[in-house]
Amino acid sequence: MILSARDELVAALIKTGRELWDIDVSPEIAIPENMDFGDLATNLPFQLARELRRSPAQIAGELSGALKLPASFKSAEPAGGFINFKFSDEFLRVLLAEIIDKPADFGGMPPHGGKVNIEFVSANPTGPLNVVSARAAAVGSALVNILRHAGRDTSSEYYLNDAGNQIRELAVSFVLRIIEQRGFAVEFGRDSYRGDYLADEAVLFADSNETAVEELFSQIGDFRGTFSPEWAQDFFDEDPKRKAIFNGLQSSILERMANSIRETLDGFRTSIDTFFRETALRESGEVAETIEFLRAKGLTFEEDGALWFDTPTIDPAEEPFVLVKSDGQWTYGAVDIAYHKNKIERGFDEIYDIWGPDHHGHIGRMKAAIKALGFEGKFEVLTLQQVNLLEGGEKVKMSKREGNIVTLAELVEDVGVDVARFFFIARRMEAHLDFDLDLARAESDENPVYYVQYAHARISGILEHAKNRGFDPRADRKELASLIHPEELALARKLAQWPFALANSAEEMAPHQLCFYLIELAQAFHPFYAKHRVVSDDEAVTMARVALCRAIKETLALGLGLLGISAPENM
Repeated sequence: MILSARDELVAALIKTGRELWDIDVSPEIAIPENMDFGDLATNLPFQLARELRRSPAQIAGELSGALKLPASFKSAEPAGGFINFKFSDEFLRVLLAEIIDKPADFGGMPPHGGKVNIEFVSANPTGPLNVVSARAAAVGSALVNILRHAGRDTSSEYYLNDAGNQIRELAVSFVLRIIEQRGFAVEFGRDSYRGDYLADEAVLFADSNETAVEELFSQIGDFRGTFSPEWAQDFFDEDPKRKAIFNGLQSSILERMANSIRETLDGFRTSIDTFFRETALRESGEVAETIEFLRAKGLTFEEDGALWFDTPTIDPAEEPFVLVKSDGQWTYGAVDIAYHKNKIERGFDEIYDIWGPDHHGHIGRMKAAIKALGFEGKFEVLTLQQVNLLEGGEKVKMSKREGNIVTLAELVEDVGVDVARFFFIARRMEAHLDFDLDLARAESDENPVYYVQYAHARISGILEHAKNRGFDPRADRKELASLIHPEELALARKLAQWPFALANSAEEMAPHQLCFYLIELAQAFHPFYAKHRVVSDDEAVTMARVALCRAIKETLALGLGLLGISAPENM
């Protein structure tokens, strides 16, 4: 309804431009920063100033004077080189009725566009998810929800890097922990994973896999030297049976860590449609096929015994990079190209990767590779900046290898899912985030998520009181005519901005905009509540205000739900 009104306004502006100056115009419609100016605005006079050789203010006056407004609007006021538009009161009342009638559909759009894939988190399964992964999980899952509500067929994906040296180091560290829990001294290497989580996993594994553990110790026998990564390298690689034991233990810890990741994400209200394993990609032959595909297109060259991707052929600004090392091993880049080729072959029209800043140097390479693969859709890397945890004004240091990480699970236990998700999403992706633990723990209006949730809970209480007094929140349009006070109409106008906030969040891949909108809606509700009694002896006014409150409550709940945050009925 709102977006249709915008489209009608655009059509009216185009028609007026032709009538006045016999030119085709392309109006841009936006929401003014100050609602006092209007509900919508256009800077079209600025766009036409050079072509018409007149001042923007003069054009704004002529255009607004000649414009035949659609029925949804009551005024068009020139302001310098802008034109501000206000919705009619009747239009706002119809909007309220529609929100109450179909709250789950408010701001939604019919299915359109092609298939969308969003890959996020994709942390190596070498330890519990940390707060950096938590931010990616919150932002990525919110984007998926927003795009789906905006009518896009969207899939979420996690790339499980279950191959390579880091996985072997994880397995070696796990074996050392198993040996350690038998009472033997062990030494960890520089690349070992030393976190207590592996010690816990070793105990749990030993308790439920006695046969596998005894088989390990039967091979160790009477050895009482130094149990270290160097020992493991020689011990397991020199004997096929021992190597098989090691591979079994590696598979076990890998599955345990992968399952832990799934459970943690589920608890964080992050649903992943596809967990894509790197090992499956390698074993399917797709990596080799992708390399041959690039070779056949003349996009590779050999140098120093290695096979290189000739990136400058596609993008002169990028340097070549190795696909196959001199020892025949595939590089990370080669596997990643094959992975994206797989996404393309699965029929996705838009592919989005949410990466950390440490992958910045890989972005240009991957864009060149995607182009080389012949992909005609949209590929974009969304860079998610790092997270600093602050406590008492000081940074909390974190390192997965050293084991002094703050895990996602620990953060949730400390501040809760709702607060964590809101804090992670409310900051622009490309901006660094200082996560203030002290503020996150505060159950007060200073904490933005509590502020928004409290507005929802307060309205729930109002509606319950109204229900007990016999008032139905479903008012018809005649009763809504009782909404005449500035605070009431300001709330209705703020609700009218929701479809724009949602559409902009989806188009710009910017979920933080919904956080801002929800805070502003809650801010608009509080002065209304402070000044006006909702339930009174005036039945018509009560019905209208109850309906207004119901529309606000439904919009708050919808917005919080898209962000993966609960909307409590009481607090």
